[in-house]
Amino acid sequence: MQKVFLWLACFSASTAYAVGVDELSVIDSNDYEPKPAKLESVGKKEQVVAINDHVIETDIVDSRANSEMDALPDVENNIEQIIELTSKVQSQEPKQDANKSITIDPIKLQSLSQHRQWQHLLFYKDGKAEVISPGFYLTNPKPRSKKDIDPYAELIATIESIDDEKVVCKYPARYLWLTHHLPELHVNLNECVQLPDPNQEISLILVSNYLKNPASSFGHVLVKTSLPKDDKDNTAISTNAKTDKAKEVRELSSEDLLNSSYNFGASIPANENGAMYAIKGLFGLYDAGFSETEFFKQDAVYSKNEQRDMWEYVLNLESYETQLLNYHLYEAKSARFDYYFIKQNCGYRSGELLELISDVKTTERIGPWYAPDYVFDQLLEHEDGAESLVSSVRYLPSEQTQLREKFGQLPKPIQDIINSVIRTEDTAPLATLDEESKALALDFLILHRTYKISQDNTPKHQAFKSELLSQRFKLPASNGLAQLPVPNKASPALSNKTTQTKVVLSDEMAEIGLSLFVKDPLNAYTDIDKRFEAVQASLGYDFDKHQLTLTDFVFLDMQQIEDLRQPLSGEPKLSWQLKTGARTDWFTGNHHSPYAQAGVGAGAKFGEHVLGYGMVNATVHDQDKHADIGIEVGVRAKRDRKSAELSYIASKREGRTSMDFTKLTLRQQLSKNDDARIMVTYSDSVTADNNAILDDIDKLNAAIAWHHYW
Repeated sequence: MQKVFLWLACFSASTAYAVGVDELSVIDSNDYEPKPAKLESVGKKEQVVAINDHVIETDIVDSRANSEMDALPDVENNIEQIIELTSKVQSQEPKQDANKSITIDPIKLQSLSQHRQWQHLLFYKDGKAEVISPGFYLTNPKPRSKKDIDPYAELIATIESIDDEKVVCKYPARYLWLTHHLPELHVNLNECVQLPDPNQEISLILVSNYLKNPASSFGHVLVKTSLPKDDKDNTAISTNAKTDKAKEVRELSSEDLLNSSYNFGASIPANENGAMYAIKGLFGLYDAGFSETEFFKQDAVYSKNEQRDMWEYVLNLESYETQLLNYHLYEAKSARFDYYFIKQNCGYRSGELLELISDVKTTERIGPWYAPDYVFDQLLEHEDGAESLVSSVRYLPSEQTQLREKFGQLPKPIQDIINSVIRTEDTAPLATLDEESKALALDFLILHRTYKISQDNTPKHQAFKSELLSQRFKLPASNGLAQLPVPNKASPALSNKTTQTKVVLSDEMAEIGLSLFVKDPLNAYTDIDKRFEAVQASLGYDFDKHQLTLTDFVFLDMQQIEDLRQPLSGEPKLSWQLKTGARTDWFTGNHHSPYAQAGVGAGAKFGEHVLGYGMVNATVHDQDKHADIGIEVGVRAKRDRKSAELSYIASKREGRTSMDFTKLTLRQQLSKNDDARIMVTYSDSVTADNNAILDDIDKLNAAIAWHHYW
């Protein structure tokens, strides 16, 4: 009976408290601060001290209850039970009670609706909303026009839905931001069980360019989240994002691979042909969005299948910024956007995320194009006082890079046996090795066969891998292969930006040019064995003829040099290049002649700083005979801020004298985005058309050039 009366007393007090709160007058927002409830014994009455210290008095149930409660010898001993029951009942009260009586200054609401962070949360930019998927906005779930969205109306609708758990859990970033700026509001996001851990570290990952697929020629950007690691686990990570001079590379752990990643990409139908992809991608006819998946799936695509290096930039954020960005990523998964290949692409959208938590201007890019590298250019150049937005940079080498680097560190006898096994798939030569060397060779062969399977998963590859594993299980455990380090490679984001403006001056001509996207192998921190340029145009003014002409137009220029001296058997050895555009024809002197050129050949690296190559080229064009054949040889060398290239090109057209051209380029880097060059050219050819000599270019020319990147 005593327990019954105790329960009734507690229930009566809690009910009266709830009614009292509903009837409270409007509370001033400056005074509104929840305080812990407490219970005080005052004879036959109880007091519950709650919000704003308002006191709600309740009579105990009846006189019989009073007399029996007075008679209880252990009321004081049961006070903890009463408090526990009271708290439990209060916690079951409708959640909207906490926000029901709050009023907010309309002027403040109007100001908040214009806040840049609020508009970034809405993907609202330049007077229009960028999200096209239905249901993302509360005020206009199926917008007929992107301009129909009003940030103020969306703010009001978000506040009015604060007691709707489904809405709160759908927009955690909105409500986290609102409670940060309006602390009088109450939202419990802990009840949204599907939300990610808001304290995860956030990284941006730069994926190197991939010349075999034009859509990947500009590189790629991923967003990755992960639980913070102890300092002792980060010793192999570069702590200097500006110079990126880490001496070792920490391999991906199982935790790394299971972390989440967000990839922005277009929804492309299966079997879409290349021409249709180019047209739709250029004119925004695809929709796109962020997709979340485990990082090992991205690693399988980029590192193992396409053999692309990656660099992970861990962001240096405060706790609130980290939480806001984690929740914003969650919201962004439900949004769809128009996709423009050269502008609103993965780089643009990933950079847009940064603008939410900093004043870095990643999307305010001049011009209609946006290369993924630009995000990291801005990220590294941005400074907020003494703090950088990047806490560390980590190099994630591709599987191919790891194999080549580790193979080069193996003793020559082991290399020879491994190459023999790769070529013949006969493991008999392994029997000549001692037990430790055999284990090392088998570990490498298993890794190499896994690398081959990622590119071509055939039953034959699988069977041979099983045979290698069977032999390896018979030997003692060893971590010799894992101890072979992969040297750090500096991020290409440390190099110049990707859009180039040039001015060239010689004694005969002045020339200006613009390249929308360029990866020059002579530039610092770019690969010496790759060249990529897209949409380049040059105008030249001839001082003697007083004539301004379009001297050169390049739509696409790609070159990949493979190393013939690569010791690992089975690696690519064929070098290639592709170039198309319009130019002044060498043989006729005609301007604006369209052409397409393809070349195959070989190259060799001599250390890290010198590269030689040779190509056989075939060119088709709109001039007489419509085809040329020629050769090209060259040598490149670069170190630190200096580089040089010497090239020789010869071309032959049926019925005409062959043309040749020798060029020496010396480059000196002036700053991150400026360089000066001296160019010396020589040719002993004659330009003629229909037996009439147009120009005798048997001479030596010199020019100076300034290149600026932006």
